[in-house]
Amino acid sequence: MPALIDAFEANARGAAATVVRMAASPAVALALVLGAVRDSRAIVLDPGEFLSPEVTEALGYLPGLVRQPSDEALSTADVGISSAFAGIASTGSVCIAMGPPLAAAASLLVPLHIVLLYADRIVERPRDLFNPTCLDGEGLRRNLVLITGPSATADMGPLVRGVHGPHRLQIFLLE
Repeated sequence: MPALIDAFEANARGAAATVVRMAASPAVALALVLGAVRDSRAIVLDPGEFLSPEVTEALGYLPGLVRQPSDEALSTADVGISSAFAGIASTGSVCIAMGPPLAAAASLLVPLHIVLLYADRIVERPRDLFNPTCLDGEGLRRNLVLITGPSATADMGPLVRGVHGPHRLQIFLLE
C-alpha cells in the first residue's frame, strides 16, 4: 500500500495538483481545509459520501459554506470540496462519483477544487475500478469522472490551465 500512495502522490504532483498527506482526523481535516480556503466567499461541499461522518460534520463549520446553493451561488462559488470515490496511482487521478447532489458542481465548476481521499481507496490502474473485487465492486455501479490535475487544454496552441474548470486542484490524502 505505501508504494501505491507514493506513486499516486508523485503522479498527481506531476499533473500539477497539490497533494497534502494528513491524519484522517476531523480536527486535522478542518484545519487544513480552512488553510486552503482562506478568504473564499462561497464554498460548495458535496455530501461527503466517501468521508467519515465525523469529517463531514467538521467540514460543515467552514465559513462561507453555501448549504443549499442556488444556480447563481453555484456559478460564483470560489471553492468546491469533494470526497473522492477512489484515487488511481498510475495517473495521480482522483475519481469522483457523480451521483450525489453537488458532486458535479463541487468538482467541475469552481476555481479551486479540494478533494479529500482516503489512502485505502487508492488503486493501481483505472481498470481496477471495474474489478468486482475492488472497493466492493462499487465502480461497476457508479457514474465516475476521473480528474487528473487542474483543468487544462492545448487545443489552440500551448498548454493553458483553468480554461473550462478548476484552475487549481488540492488533494488532501487521509492516512
